[in-house]
Amino acid sequence: MEFRTRPKSDYLRDAEWQELHALSLHWQSDMIFFGDELRFFNLLIDKYFASLVNPNTITITKDVAAKLSHIKQTYEYLYQKVLKHLQHTEKFVVGPPSVDGSTFRDEHAALEEELVAFTKSFRDMKHNLFQLTDHVIKDDKQKHLIGS
Repeated sequence: MEFRTRPKSDYLRDAEWQELHALSLHWQSDMIFFGDELRFFNLLIDKYFASLVNPNTITITKDVAAKLSHIKQTYEYLYQKVLKHLQHTEKFVVGPPSVDGSTFRDEHAALEEELVAFTKSFRDMKHNLFQLTDHVIKDDKQKHLIGS
């Protein structure tokens, strides 16, 4: 499944600056939400760390932790890039552009592609984390059933 925030057409070339600004605001909102999810996932892993490092899940846990760390670094980089881009779009909306519009539109498209790749990686990491969590919950359930 491909995640895109604009139609496949000449939309980017033909879009008004206000539309590109609105799209950038949407990206900012998405990034804030991703940041909230990352904080939650880190809290989840910290709270259940003892359950996650048992011999049955240690390999999966290491993989998920590495992916989460990479996602967090990418998130921090992209979030700053989105904020900077948003400031640039605001300049285009309020007055005459200080840089070439086609260069800006190319940068906009490149940032969108980075965000698409990030979203895909983020979803993959979430899928792995949910699988790990499911495995830990099932193990705990089995322990309670055997212990009863």
